[in-house]
Amino acid sequence: MKYSHDCFGSSLHITISSWEDISQLVQECFKMVDLFEQKYSRFIDGNFLSELNKNKSSQIDAEFLSILKLCLKVSKLTKGYFDITLLPVLENLGYGIAVDTQNESLWYENIIIKDNTINLKNEVSLDIWAIGKWYMVDKIYNVLKHKVEAFTINFGWDIRVKWTQKIELEDPADRDKTIGNIEISNASIASSAGNKRVFWSSHHLINAKTKESQNDKIALYVTHKLSSFSDIFSTALFVTPLELSLKVLEQTPWLEALIIASDGVMYKSRWFNCNLNMK
Repeated sequence: MKYSHDCFGSSLHITISSWEDISQLVQECFKMVDLFEQKYSRFIDGNFLSELNKNKSSQIDAEFLSILKLCLKVSKLTKGYFDITLLPVLENLGYGIAVDTQNESLWYENIIIKDNTINLKNEVSLDIWAIGKWYMVDKIYNVLKHKVEAFTINFGWDIRVKWTQKIELEDPADRDKTIGNIEISNASIASSAGNKRVFWSSHHLINAKTKESQNDKIALYVTHKLSSFSDIFSTALFVTPLELSLKVLEQTPWLEALIIASDGVMYKSRWFNCNLNMK
């Protein structure tokens, strides 16, 4: 049985391997995602995130604190190439709702958290789009895992499964083709590619230090138990220069990845057990 819902500018699909009617529970999950989007989407003026970016200070709850801590940890690991203060750059590229040109003040260390309060120094602004909706995949998983024996959550082709499933790996040069497949069990897989969202001659995977699209890779696939980890690292490793992204991957336990460089060379971590049909 398959349930679908449009949110976050994408499609969320939940496939249940059971004939039991859990539609009410699934609808509760969809409502939970909608509430999260209303609060934290940078495409909605006047919500919590918008007001935080305007006022530069706010009380925060445990959920937002958890997301921020993971983002800051990944920013530190990548030496600031991944940075959730990138919002003004994305807005100036036209990927947002701002009308006026934004001041491109960046640097994750300007995010100050003390107890349950956040302060944004030096006029920085936040965007948690790189992790927010995948964080919700993990929340849905935790709701369903006690009720359903086997299921798949597919949110914009970033996937988490409770069972074993073979996942096709899309060819970054041709969306109608694959480069191979990987079997995952009770885990997640996320991908990033520069051909997914394009703005003029740029794409959405921005190196926070150069403020330009990172182009030394064409695709990246990451597996981890949690969707929030696999997705944030699929973005972070992509926007980080290749040499450093390989070091981060090597130093991060339980994270496995396949990186396809712009020259076609593939870098695969030890336990990313995929079957490739291209050299």
